[in-house]
Order: sequence, then structure tokens, then C-alpha cells
Amino acid sequence: MKNYVKVTLLVAVVLGLFVRAKVSDHAAPSDAAMKADVVIPAEVKAIIDSKCYGCHSAQGRSAEAKAELMWDSIPLYAKAKLISRLDGIIEVLDKGSMPPPKFVESQPHAAITAEQSQQLKAWATKTADELLK
Repeated sequence: MKNYVKVTLLVAVVLGLFVRAKVSDHAAPSDAAMKADVVIPAEVKAIIDSKCYGCHSAQGRSAEAKAELMWDSIPLYAKAKLISRLDGIIEVLDKGSMPPPKFVESQPHAAITAEQSQQLKAWATKTADELLK
């Protein structure tokens, strides 16, 4: 009788592990398929590092900026969220609202040039277009 209980428990555990592995196998590819591979060219990364990263990173000074965009999280975003973030980046650059004018007044080195803005917008546009294909 004891052996019967042991065998039954062993079979139940093995079946449970098998079912769990199958569920995980099915969930993982769809999650991975939803993630976007993002390439940030060196010249764009340099702009981000010098003009954006100070606020939009874990070490950032502004909780609001962190809540809006975290550059380190960009590769982790699902495609839809990434496309939305890229559209937001383009929008704030078009408006000239990043970096915020008040911040630039106190930190003139933080100002983004028209050329830098154009490089970021071109990258964001190209990346969003590629993700939509």
C-alpha cells in the first residue's frame, strides 16, 4: 500500500512538472515575439547619454521623467509600447520640450541642438517604421 501511494505521488509530480513545462514553452515564445530588438547607433547613444540619460534613467533626478521614459528599459518594451514611446520621443523633440526649457536655463550644456534633435527623430522614426513591418 505504501508503494502505491509513493508511485501515485511520483506520477502526479511528474505530470505536474510536464504540464508546467508545456505551459511555459507556449508562453515564452509569444512573450519573446512581442519584444522588440532595438539597435541604438553609437552617435544616437552619445546624444541620449549626454542630453537625456541624466533624467531618464534609474539615477535620474526627476521621478516624473523616470515615469515617462527610462532609456535602459527601451530594449525590454513590447513592440506596441516601444512604438508608442518612440512616437512620444518624436513629439517632444518636434515641440522642443525636451530637455525642458527651465532645466536648460539652469543647465545650458543640456540644450539639444537642431542637428542632435534631427538625429534622434530620424532614429526614432526609422525604428518605429521597422517595428510596424
